[in-house]
Amino acid sequence: MVGAEQQEALERRIAELEQMVQRLTTRIDAAGPVALGEGFEGRLDTLYRAEVTGFVAVYFVTGRTAKVQLLVGPANPPARVVGVVDSRGSQASYAGGIVRAGEYWVAASSSGRPDLNFRVHFTPLF
Repeated sequence: MVGAEQQEALERRIAELEQMVQRLTTRIDAAGPVALGEGFEGRLDTLYRAEVTGFVAVYFVTGRTAKVQLLVGPANPPARVVGVVDSRGSQASYAGGIVRAGEYWVAASSSGRPDLNFRVHFTPLF
């Protein structure tokens, strides 16, 4: 149970937070819509630098098998593996991850073949 004093303190805090949300909502509405830019189709083994925060999806379509690692990070080249697509089995045929603005990312394949049938897509989030 909450005492009367604690209840009043909670109600005051809720009112403060509601006012903060209202002020933020007003500021966002006044700013208007933000153009995020379009998403784009990427390529395997190509280094990208995210201009805005987004989501990268890598998936296997059909054809020659390979293993693809989605690497993300602040370094060029990025070293953190955030997902692996391995088309040699029925599992793990998709990987995805968040890339923050300013970070580098690459869908690195284990194969030197140029005709791998994977799709790489970047979608801006914010």
